[in-house]
Amino acid sequence: MTTPVPQQIDELAKATPAEGQNATHQTGLLRIVQGLRRVDTGTYALRIRLSEKLGIGTIDINAMAFVGEVDGLTPKDLGKALNITTGSVTAMVDRLEVKGFMVRKPNPTDRRSVLLHLSPEGTEAMQWANDHFAAAAGALLQASSEESIVDIAEFLEGIGQRLMAAATDPEED
Repeated sequence: MTTPVPQQIDELAKATPAEGQNATHQTGLLRIVQGLRRVDTGTYALRIRLSEKLGIGTIDINAMAFVGEVDGLTPKDLGKALNITTGSVTAMVDRLEVKGFMVRKPNPTDRRSVLLHLSPEGTEAMQWANDHFAAAAGALLQASSEESIVDIAEFLEGIGQRLMAAATDPEED
């Protein structure tokens, strides 16, 4: 089975559905996939803008995002998340420390290891992106009920969890 490319998804989402509930469900699913893809594209564009603003690479922004999500991440786990070598992680963390965006602290449970944290400047930089997300979501949710906002949040959290599971559990061929 081939996965539809973005243009095909856009065309399918605009197409007049066949009659019935299943067609409506299929059209809705295609619109959701299209919307999530646009969120992903928008996120990437924001990260490019932030990387240019800070004078660092987008991989550095991705690293800061992971460390911002899991404060106290080990360099080994960061390397796994970014799919880069430990040497690359070391060089990247060195750059981010020099720029003042990340700090290494001793791991209290393992003297041989360090934990990564965003510095106040790194947290502020990532907050810039979060503020843009909040403004975009807030503008769209203004007229929504509290129940529908909770439903949307749970839906998005569920998709995120399933995508992370799919990324960490390789498919059986």
